[in-house]
Amino acid sequence: MKIFICNRSIEAEPANEFIDEILNISENSVAILRETEHSENWKIEVAKKIQEVDFVLFLVGDQTFESDQIKWEYAKAKQLNKQIVGVKLPSATIDSIVFCQGFQVFDNATQCLKYLERVFENDRQLLLEQYKIMVSSTEKVTEQRLKVNNLFFTVTSSILSVALVVGKTLEFSLAGTIAMVILSGMAFLVSFFWEKLINSYGNLNRGKFKVIDNIEKQLRTNMFEYEWKVLTEEIKYEPNTRTEATVIQRFRFFILAVVVFELIYVIHQLNEQYCMFNYLKSLFKCTAQ
Repeated sequence: MKIFICNRSIEAEPANEFIDEILNISENSVAILRETEHSENWKIEVAKKIQEVDFVLFLVGDQTFESDQIKWEYAKAKQLNKQIVGVKLPSATIDSIVFCQGFQVFDNATQCLKYLERVFENDRQLLLEQYKIMVSSTEKVTEQRLKVNNLFFTVTSSILSVALVVGKTLEFSLAGTIAMVILSGMAFLVSFFWEKLINSYGNLNRGKFKVIDNIEKQLRTNMFEYEWKVLTEEIKYEPNTRTEATVIQRFRFFILAVVVFELIYVIHQLNEQYCMFNYLKSLFKCTAQ
Protein backbone atom coordinates (compact mmCIF):
# COMPACT_ATOMS: atom_id res chain seq x y z
CA MET A 1 0.00 0.00 0.00
CA LYS A 2 1.39 3.39 -1.03
CA ILE A 3 0.47 6.70 0.59
CA PHE A 4 1.38 10.20 -0.51
CA ILE A 5 1.72 12.54 2.48
CA CYS A 6 0.79 16.22 2.11
CA ASN A 7 1.76 18.72 4.81
CA ARG A 8 3.07 22.25 5.16
CA SER A 9 6.80 22.69 5.67
CA ILE A 10 6.17 24.62 8.91
CA GLU A 11 4.58 21.44 10.30
CA ALA A 12 7.50 19.18 9.32
CA GLU A 13 8.25 18.03 12.90
CA PRO A 14 4.76 16.69 13.78
CA ALA A 15 4.50 15.31 10.23
CA ASN A 16 7.72 13.32 10.70
CA GLU A 17 6.45 12.03 14.03
CA PHE A 18 3.21 10.85 12.38
CA ILE A 19 5.13 9.10 9.60
CA ASP A 20 7.35 7.31 12.13
CA GLU A 21 4.24 6.25 14.07
CA ILE A 22 2.33 4.87 11.06
CA LEU A 23 5.41 3.01 9.80
CA ASN A 24 5.89 1.50 13.25
CA ILE A 25 2.23 0.45 13.56
CA SER A 26 2.15 -1.04 10.05
CA GLU A 27 5.52 -2.76 10.63
CA ASN A 28 6.88 -0.94 7.56
CA SER A 29 4.29 -2.53 5.28
CA VAL A 30 3.28 0.94 4.06
CA ALA A 31 5.27 2.88 1.46
CA ILE A 32 5.35 6.63 2.14
CA LEU A 33 5.88 9.13 -0.67
CA ARG A 34 6.45 12.85 -0.13
CA GLU A 35 7.66 15.91 -1.98
CA THR A 36 10.00 17.87 0.27
CA GLU A 37 12.05 19.67 -2.37
CA HIS A 38 10.56 22.84 -3.84
CA SER A 39 12.02 22.78 -7.35
CA GLU A 40 10.68 24.54 -10.43
CA ASN A 41 9.03 21.35 -11.71
CA TRP A 42 7.60 20.25 -8.34
CA LYS A 43 4.11 20.00 -9.80
CA ILE A 44 5.25 17.40 -12.33
CA GLU A 45 6.99 15.37 -9.64
CA VAL A 46 4.02 15.55 -7.28
CA ALA A 47 1.59 14.54 -10.05
CA LYS A 48 3.73 11.47 -10.84
CA LYS A 49 3.81 10.41 -7.21
CA ILE A 50 0.08 10.96 -6.68
CA GLN A 51 -0.63 8.91 -9.79
CA GLU A 52 1.45 6.06 -8.36
CA VAL A 53 -0.08 5.84 -4.87
CA ASP A 54 -3.26 4.27 -3.51
CA PHE A 55 -4.13 7.05 -1.05
CA VAL A 56 -3.40 10.74 -0.57
CA LEU A 57 -3.17 11.72 3.09
CA PHE A 58 -3.32 15.32 4.34
CA LEU A 59 -1.87 16.16 7.72
CA VAL A 60 -4.27 18.83 8.93
CA GLY A 61 -2.78 21.53 11.13
CA ASP A 62 -3.39 25.21 11.64
CA GLN A 63 -4.28 26.94 8.34
CA THR A 64 -3.13 23.92 6.30
CA PHE A 65 -5.40 24.64 3.36
CA GLU A 66 -4.35 28.26 3.11
CA SER A 67 -1.23 27.03 1.34
CA ASP A 68 -1.43 27.23 -2.48
CA GLN A 69 0.70 24.09 -2.77
CA ILE A 70 -1.63 22.10 -0.50
CA LYS A 71 -4.66 23.33 -2.43
CA TRP A 72 -3.01 22.29 -5.71
CA GLU A 73 -2.18 18.82 -4.34
CA TYR A 74 -5.77 18.43 -3.14
CA ALA A 75 -7.14 19.43 -6.56
CA LYS A 76 -4.71 17.07 -8.34
CA ALA A 77 -5.68 14.15 -6.07
CA LYS A 78 -9.36 14.75 -6.86
CA GLN A 79 -8.60 15.05 -10.57
CA LEU A 80 -6.78 11.69 -10.52
CA ASN A 81 -9.69 10.17 -8.57
CA LYS A 82 -7.52 9.17 -5.62
CA GLN A 83 -8.78 8.18 -2.17
CA ILE A 84 -8.23 11.20 0.11
CA VAL A 85 -8.05 11.05 3.90
CA GLY A 86 -6.82 13.37 6.63
CA VAL A 87 -5.24 13.13 10.06
CA LYS A 88 -5.40 15.85 12.70
CA LEU A 89 -2.13 17.29 13.93
CA PRO A 90 -1.93 18.80 17.42
CA SER A 91 -2.18 22.27 15.87
CA ALA A 92 -5.41 21.50 13.96
CA THR A 93 -8.18 24.09 14.30
CA ILE A 94 -11.91 23.95 13.66
CA ASP A 95 -11.53 26.12 10.54
CA SER A 96 -8.90 23.83 9.02
CA ILE A 97 -11.00 20.73 9.76
CA VAL A 98 -14.11 22.33 8.23
CA PHE A 99 -12.27 22.44 4.89
CA CYS A 100 -12.00 18.62 5.06
CA GLN A 101 -15.73 17.98 4.75
CA GLY A 102 -15.12 16.19 1.44
CA PHE A 103 -13.11 13.38 3.06
CA GLN A 104 -12.66 11.57 6.36
CA VAL A 105 -10.34 12.97 9.01
CA PHE A 106 -8.94 10.76 11.79
CA ASP A 107 -7.62 11.61 15.21
CA ASN A 108 -4.53 9.42 15.11
CA ALA A 109 -2.40 7.08 13.00
CA THR A 110 -3.99 3.90 14.34
CA GLN A 111 -7.51 4.87 13.27
CA CYS A 112 -6.24 6.02 9.90
CA LEU A 113 -4.25 2.85 9.20
CA LYS A 114 -7.16 0.53 10.06
CA TYR A 115 -9.40 2.45 7.68
CA LEU A 116 -6.81 2.49 4.88
CA GLU A 117 -6.14 -1.24 5.18
CA ARG A 118 -9.86 -2.05 5.00
CA VAL A 119 -10.48 0.22 2.01
CA PHE A 120 -7.32 -1.03 0.28
CA GLU A 121 -8.42 -4.66 0.57
CA ASN A 122 -11.94 -3.86 -0.63
CA ASP A 123 -10.58 -1.90 -3.57
CA ARG A 124 -8.30 -4.77 -4.56
CA GLN A 125 -11.23 -7.20 -4.51
CA LEU A 126 -13.24 -4.79 -6.65
CA LEU A 127 -10.36 -4.34 -9.08
CA LEU A 128 -9.93 -8.10 -9.31
CA GLU A 129 -13.60 -8.54 -10.22
CA GLN A 130 -13.34 -5.74 -12.79
CA TYR A 131 -10.22 -7.43 -14.18
CA LYS A 132 -12.09 -10.71 -14.60
CA ILE A 133 -14.98 -8.93 -16.35
CA MET A 134 -12.65 -7.11 -18.77
CA VAL A 135 -10.68 -10.27 -19.63
CA SER A 136 -13.93 -12.15 -20.21
CA SER A 137 -15.25 -9.35 -22.45
CA THR A 138 -12.11 -9.44 -24.63
CA GLU A 139 -12.61 -13.18 -25.13
CA LYS A 140 -16.22 -12.53 -26.18
CA VAL A 141 -15.04 -9.91 -28.68
CA THR A 142 -12.62 -12.45 -30.17
CA GLU A 143 -15.42 -15.02 -30.49
CA GLN A 144 -17.62 -12.38 -32.14
CA ARG A 145 -14.85 -11.56 -34.61
CA LEU A 146 -14.66 -15.20 -35.68
CA LYS A 147 -18.42 -15.23 -36.25
CA VAL A 148 -18.21 -12.02 -38.29
CA ASN A 149 -15.39 -13.45 -40.43
CA ASN A 150 -17.41 -16.61 -41.10
CA LEU A 151 -20.52 -14.56 -41.89
CA PHE A 152 -18.86 -12.20 -44.35
CA PHE A 153 -16.89 -14.97 -46.03
CA THR A 154 -20.12 -16.92 -46.48
CA VAL A 155 -21.94 -13.86 -47.83
CA THR A 156 -19.25 -12.89 -50.36
CA SER A 157 -18.73 -16.49 -51.48
CA SER A 158 -22.49 -16.95 -51.87
CA ILE A 159 -22.78 -13.80 -53.99
CA LEU A 160 -19.98 -15.00 -56.26
CA SER A 161 -21.62 -18.43 -56.49
CA VAL A 162 -24.98 -16.88 -57.39
CA ALA A 163 -23.26 -14.78 -60.05
CA LEU A 164 -21.78 -17.92 -61.59
CA VAL A 165 -25.14 -19.73 -61.48
CA VAL A 166 -26.91 -16.76 -63.13
CA GLY A 167 -24.30 -16.56 -65.86
CA LYS A 168 -24.46 -20.30 -66.54
CA THR A 169 -28.28 -20.30 -66.52
CA LEU A 170 -28.34 -17.52 -69.11
CA GLU A 171 -25.60 -19.33 -71.06
CA PHE A 172 -23.17 -16.49 -70.41
CA SER A 173 -25.11 -14.21 -72.71
CA LEU A 174 -24.69 -10.44 -72.56
CA ALA A 175 -27.52 -10.08 -70.03
CA GLY A 176 -26.13 -12.94 -67.94
CA THR A 177 -22.62 -11.50 -67.97
CA ILE A 178 -23.87 -8.04 -66.96
CA ALA A 179 -25.75 -9.66 -64.07
CA MET A 180 -22.51 -11.40 -63.08
CA VAL A 181 -20.66 -8.06 -63.09
CA ILE A 182 -23.31 -6.47 -60.86
CA LEU A 183 -23.29 -9.35 -58.37
CA SER A 184 -19.49 -9.54 -58.30
CA GLY A 185 -19.40 -5.78 -57.74
CA MET A 186 -21.69 -6.26 -54.75
CA ALA A 187 -19.28 -8.84 -53.31
CA PHE A 188 -16.43 -6.36 -53.90
CA LEU A 189 -18.28 -3.66 -51.93
CA VAL A 190 -19.19 -6.07 -49.12
CA SER A 191 -15.47 -6.78 -48.59
CA PHE A 192 -14.94 -3.11 -47.59
CA PHE A 193 -17.62 -3.35 -44.90
CA TRP A 194 -16.03 -6.62 -43.76
CA GLU A 195 -12.60 -5.00 -43.36
CA LYS A 196 -14.05 -1.93 -41.62
CA LEU A 197 -15.87 -4.10 -39.07
CA ILE A 198 -12.73 -6.14 -38.38
CA ASN A 199 -10.74 -2.92 -37.79
CA SER A 200 -13.49 -1.73 -35.43
CA TYR A 201 -13.21 -4.97 -33.43
CA GLY A 202 -9.42 -4.48 -33.37
CA ASN A 203 -9.78 -0.94 -31.97
CA LEU A 204 -12.31 -2.20 -29.43
CA ASN A 205 -9.91 -4.89 -28.21
CA ARG A 206 -7.04 -2.38 -28.14
CA GLY A 207 -9.07 -0.15 -25.84
CA LYS A 208 -10.02 -3.08 -23.62
CA PHE A 209 -6.38 -4.16 -23.28
CA LYS A 210 -5.40 -0.63 -22.25
CA VAL A 211 -7.99 -0.79 -19.47
CA ILE A 212 -6.74 -4.26 -18.47
CA ASP A 213 -3.15 -2.97 -18.43
CA ASN A 214 -4.18 -0.08 -16.19
CA ILE A 215 -5.97 -2.45 -13.78
CA GLU A 216 -2.93 -4.76 -13.73
CA LYS A 217 -0.68 -1.87 -12.77
CA GLN A 218 -3.01 -1.09 -9.84
CA LEU A 219 -2.92 -4.78 -8.85
CA ARG A 220 0.90 -4.68 -9.05
CA THR A 221 1.11 -7.24 -11.84
CA ASN A 222 1.86 -7.09 -15.56
CA MET A 223 0.91 -10.42 -17.17
CA PHE A 224 -0.59 -9.01 -20.36
CA GLU A 225 2.20 -6.46 -20.79
CA TYR A 226 4.85 -9.16 -20.42
CA GLU A 227 2.95 -11.53 -22.72
CA TRP A 228 2.69 -8.84 -25.42
CA LYS A 229 6.41 -8.05 -25.07
CA VAL A 230 7.31 -11.72 -25.55
CA LEU A 231 4.96 -12.07 -28.54
CA THR A 232 6.13 -8.95 -30.38
CA GLU A 233 9.84 -8.90 -29.53
CA GLU A 234 10.77 -12.57 -29.25
CA ILE A 235 8.23 -14.49 -31.35
CA LYS A 236 7.56 -11.65 -33.86
CA TYR A 237 3.82 -12.19 -33.53
CA GLU A 238 1.61 -10.30 -35.98
CA PRO A 239 -1.68 -8.96 -34.52
CA ASN A 240 -4.87 -10.74 -35.59
CA THR A 241 -6.42 -7.54 -36.94
CA ARG A 242 -3.53 -7.01 -39.34
CA THR A 243 -3.59 -10.64 -40.46
CA GLU A 244 -7.36 -10.65 -40.98
CA ALA A 245 -7.22 -7.33 -42.88
CA THR A 246 -4.49 -8.75 -45.15
CA VAL A 247 -6.60 -11.84 -45.91
CA ILE A 248 -9.62 -9.67 -46.72
CA GLN A 249 -7.55 -7.42 -48.99
CA ARG A 250 -6.21 -10.40 -50.93
CA PHE A 251 -9.70 -11.86 -51.21
CA ARG A 252 -10.89 -8.48 -52.50
CA PHE A 253 -8.12 -8.54 -55.09
CA PHE A 254 -9.42 -11.91 -56.27
CA ILE A 255 -12.95 -10.49 -56.55
CA LEU A 256 -11.59 -7.50 -58.46
CA ALA A 257 -9.83 -9.84 -60.88
CA VAL A 258 -13.15 -11.68 -61.42
CA VAL A 259 -14.95 -8.36 -62.07
CA VAL A 260 -12.28 -7.25 -64.55
CA PHE A 261 -12.50 -10.57 -66.39
CA GLU A 262 -16.29 -10.28 -66.55
CA LEU A 263 -16.07 -6.70 -67.85
CA ILE A 264 -13.63 -7.78 -70.54
CA TYR A 265 -16.05 -10.53 -71.54
CA VAL A 266 -18.93 -8.00 -71.64
CA ILE A 267 -16.89 -5.70 -73.88
CA HIS A 268 -16.05 -8.67 -76.08
CA GLN A 269 -19.74 -9.58 -76.41
CA LEU A 270 -20.70 -5.99 -77.16
CA ASN A 271 -18.00 -5.82 -79.81
CA GLU A 272 -19.26 -9.06 -81.41
CA GLN A 273 -22.83 -7.76 -81.45
CA TYR A 274 -21.67 -4.46 -82.93
CA CYS A 275 -19.76 -6.28 -85.66
CA MET A 276 -22.78 -8.50 -86.30
CA PHE A 277 -25.01 -5.43 -86.49
CA ASN A 278 -22.71 -3.77 -89.04
CA TYR A 279 -22.53 -6.98 -91.08
CA LEU A 280 -26.32 -7.31 -91.16
CA LYS A 281 -26.66 -3.64 -92.01
CA SER A 282 -24.26 -3.89 -94.95
CA LEU A 283 -25.94 -7.14 -96.07
CA PHE A 284 -29.33 -5.44 -96.00
CA LYS A 285 -27.99 -2.58 -98.11
CA CYS A 286 -26.58 -4.98 -100.73
CA THR A 287 -29.87 -6.84 -100.88
CA ALA A 288 -31.77 -3.58 -101.27
CA GLN A 289 -29.55 -2.55 -104.20
